[in-house]
Amino acid sequence: MDCLQLSIPPIPQFMTVGHSVWKPGDCHFERTFQVYDMLIVTRGTMYMAEDGEPYAIEAGGMLVLEAGRTHAGYRACEEDTEIYWLHFVHRGPALRVKADHIPWSSIRSRNTDMDTEPAEHYMFIPKFASGLDLAPLIPTLQAMLDLHRSLQLFGALQLHSYLARLFTQLQSIVAAEQQPSKSLQISREAEKFLRRSMEQPFSSGALEAALSYHFDYITRCLKKHTGMSPMKYLQYMRIEEAKKLLVQTRDSVPVIAGKVGIPDYNYFIRVFRRQAGQAPGAYRRERQGFV
Repeated sequence: MDCLQLSIPPIPQFMTVGHSVWKPGDCHFERTFQVYDMLIVTRGTMYMAEDGEPYAIEAGGMLVLEAGRTHAGYRACEEDTEIYWLHFVHRGPALRVKADHIPWSSIRSRNTDMDTEPAEHYMFIPKFASGLDLAPLIPTLQAMLDLHRSLQLFGALQLHSYLARLFTQLQSIVAAEQQPSKSLQISREAEKFLRRSMEQPFSSGALEAALSYHFDYITRCLKKHTGMSPMKYLQYMRIEEAKKLLVQTRDSVPVIAGKVGIPDYNYFIRVFRRQAGQAPGAYRRERQGFV
């Protein structure tokens, strides 16, 4: 499945939504504007082209026309064609990706209480898809239509929340399309093993024995899906756990270092400072009173 990757925040912003039935002979006019146009077909077939690339959107299919690209009908509807359409805007460019290339297991960056700018994340929606089960989407689209037709200010926030729900539903469709590859399965098993054995000294042999694969192959799988080697992943998890213990307990820094599997206190200080940007003591002091 072809997908669009959009950076968030912010979540794409709602513009308008509609529902219509196109009659035989109807054909979409040519248009270029800085708005995304999502088309979801529930009956019939709609024929659209984007920058000259043709798409036949059949019942159970969808297409997202991208901002700044020229789209137009390249062929008239041949039967009654029922569609929902949705316009939204987004500040950044969309990247084309294949559903099976999305690194769902990669580490998501997280903000702390000291950050003043949000971390960058990504959302994924189908670019073009067919044979979808639209049953979960229709109630959301219909609720958006009802709210959009209302003139009450109170419904504005709920309307935008429904857009976020629709995107979540569409991303779930994308994720369900991905059949776990062998490398992804091995990566997930390696992640589980490393989390379970976080307090123990790292052993490549133990990892090999647990997964029944050579360490170099496990490393390649883990790096492909998380961007980290086993040691880097383990170190990341250890420091994240240390952050929680610093805030949630009164344990001394040396005790916490031992609890997360880094008994060498000086080494713990170095890796903590490298990952957190400050020493453990300073990290704890800055967060006292925020729990």
